[in-house]
Amino acid sequence: MPMALRRRILVCGALSLVLIVGSAYPTQPLYAQQGAGAPTIEESSVDASPSSADESAANEEQASSGDDTSATDDIEATPDTPVEEVDKQDSTIATTPRQRAIKQSSQTTSSNEDPASIEEAYQNHPSGPGVDTPTLPAAPSVVMTPPDPVLPPPLTQLELVLDWHPSPRHAALLIADALGLFAQHGLDVTMRPPADPDIPAKLVAASRVELALTDQVTLHQLVDEGKPLVRVATLVELPLTALVAREESGIDSALSLIDQRVGYSDQAGHDIILRAILDEEHLNLSHVDARDVHFSIISAMSEGRIDAIVAGARFSLPRQLADLGVATHVLPLEELGFPIHDGLVMVANVNHLASQRSAINRLVAAVQEATQWIVAHPDEAWQIMVKQQPTMDSAANAEAWPDIRRRLALRPGAVDVARYRRLEHYLWEHGLVDSLTPPETLARDPG
Repeated sequence: MPMALRRRILVCGALSLVLIVGSAYPTQPLYAQQGAGAPTIEESSVDASPSSADESAANEEQASSGDDTSATDDIEATPDTPVEEVDKQDSTIATTPRQRAIKQSSQTTSSNEDPASIEEAYQNHPSGPGVDTPTLPAAPSVVMTPPDPVLPPPLTQLELVLDWHPSPRHAALLIADALGLFAQHGLDVTMRPPADPDIPAKLVAASRVELALTDQVTLHQLVDEGKPLVRVATLVELPLTALVAREESGIDSALSLIDQRVGYSDQAGHDIILRAILDEEHLNLSHVDARDVHFSIISAMSEGRIDAIVAGARFSLPRQLADLGVATHVLPLEELGFPIHDGLVMVANVNHLASQRSAINRLVAAVQEATQWIVAHPDEAWQIMVKQQPTMDSAANAEAWPDIRRRLALRPGAVDVARYRRLEHYLWEHGLVDSLTPPETLARDPG
């Protein structure tokens, strides 16, 4: 057999052996695993053209100078040799680009199976449920269960002490509560009547409650006494207090009060108002028989224990007494020389105003909304109030409702600075306060 033919047979056998060994490894191209580019046309032509194998064989035949029996011995010994030697033989025989790619692919595959090498390979890469890697698949981003309900923020608790039993003067507060306006502004307001008409503002000064209702006259008196109080809202912007006298007493002016039994229900009525109207006629408390009737205004007047009363119920008291057979007439304070003032104000402790400003501001906003609603729906507002407070459902309150409604403050937070200055100067000039207090100390707009 010619030598060239024998060599060609040996070379073809060697190539067949390499292909058999390479078939046991993944045949994925090298550029797909290692990120290399696609094989070039020159590399692809190595496998596709049969003539290239012939040319390689011819070149190998020309370059070969050794004995052909040694190659034959190596090939025949391959089945019995160890795996390590086979690998060496493979690396020796695999001289084409495709063979080298198959060899490198097998080495890469075997190294990827090592857990340590996988951890090292991804050590400096991002990790977590949002990173899609072979070792940690991406977690689903869609939540299949319904979300928890969103809870509203907790309500701010406020306690408010009224100046008297619930009446039409408290309409803005009662309607705000009934319409849920307090809750809409994040407030839970507790309102309660006082045990004594003199204590509401004093409870605020003592930090026992957050807010209280009183009149502007009482505010000036308590601030002059050193109480840490400040007005934060006005509910009724015109006076409610008047001198209500029995018709048979003949009282028709401050001068006719001499030697009369005059009642009062709170300290400001005695110390400020009664003294002021007497002083207009150059009189003093020694000229009258002043009596404290507390809450018993109606019984004291109907039973004849007093001849007149300084009270803050100028619109309802005459009808209540008339229903009991007692004829009366009303002498408004402004007709007796007393300045116009706020009939019903809300006071807070000035030492806690900074921490309570947000809650008070929301409360004033709710009161303003309620007042505007009352103006637009006066009849509905009355029905809501008597349903909420059955004790208000009386002929006297129903008759007083239109007059009180017209005096409700449409802007509760606004301060009439001139009004507070005038009243303070009036009280100081009549010796009813010891020093002048600036209006900004007496009243503030919480907004």
